[in-house]
Amino acid sequence: MKKTTIALFFLGAVVLASSYIYFFRPEPEETRVLKVYCAGSLLYPLERVSEEFSNEYPNIDLHIEGHGSIQVIRHPVELNDPADLLLVADYSLIPLMMYDTPVPDKDVNFSDWYIRFAGNEMVLAYTDRSLYVDTINESNWFDILEIDDVKLGISNPIIDALGYRALILLQLSEFYYNESRIFEEVLGTWFEPEFESVDIGERTIIFVPEEERPIGEKISIRASSVQLIPLLQSGAIDYAFLYKSNAEQQDFPYIELPDEVNLGNNDYDYFYEQAQVRFQHARFQTIGLDRLGRTIYYGMTISETAQNPNDAVLFAEFILSGEGKRIFTELHHPVYEPSYTDNLNGVPQELRPYLTDEIYK
Repeated sequence: MKKTTIALFFLGAVVLASSYIYFFRPEPEETRVLKVYCAGSLLYPLERVSEEFSNEYPNIDLHIEGHGSIQVIRHPVELNDPADLLLVADYSLIPLMMYDTPVPDKDVNFSDWYIRFAGNEMVLAYTDRSLYVDTINESNWFDILEIDDVKLGISNPIIDALGYRALILLQLSEFYYNESRIFEEVLGTWFEPEFESVDIGERTIIFVPEEERPIGEKISIRASSVQLIPLLQSGAIDYAFLYKSNAEQQDFPYIELPDEVNLGNNDYDYFYEQAQVRFQHARFQTIGLDRLGRTIYYGMTISETAQNPNDAVLFAEFILSGEGKRIFTELHHPVYEPSYTDNLNGVPQELRPYLTDEIYK
């Protein structure tokens, strides 16, 4: 009788415990979507960063899309396509396109702060199959690009910072090498209508037509840097203007350009500012999107229309410190320590330990 009582007691305890676990077990944590739009040149490191981030935060469903930098900002501001975190290859696009643009039906603009977190420089990338690869060097690269059967790739200057920087680079090369034909022979006359450069005052203005229609197959134009890479790898083009970080990530050989031309050294801003890109598009004329030659700096912000701003802060912090920062350095694109902001009081509190006041004007 005593054994039966003990057995029943333990059986009852097991049933009670099982019932407690069934009825009072914690709810599984809900998956949250985090939407990140970035410049195409950031896709490669961000994909690596996202793997580590997802391991640490498995309940965050991270979506990363690469676009030209202008297009990145157009998505939330003009196309009603809110993203949580924006990262662009030209930090100055953030104040230009977001600070004075009100969110519909809200008494606030799309953003009022940026973080300038990294730099870069321009190079001319190629492969061992490129034409004239045995003769091209830092002194004659523009002569090689002028040859009719040499194919060159650039990104679209209307939507991508790499594209309008390639135009500025070619114009600056005329000043540096004292060769007045470089812009016209390498690029300008290979489009219909032509890309024209005109001296106005102390600057040379490069006019980008409403539509870019390459003549023949000499010039290939794509939406962003990430779309130029497979063309170069396949041999569809011989050369491409890329950011140095992307060339090194893809193991492309490249021509290093002088500091006066590569847009990577702010000691030469006085030289870079001799060239300016002007878009002949009605939409751009209303917001004044002329691009002056300046040093390459990357920026990030969180739009006021972000659907998941808290996790956007978490991912931004992951990039600015710790494992994300280490991965960027490993992939030839180091993040500044500290990074810079123009509005320390406006930046989310969690990011402020990694920032200092902006010093670049």
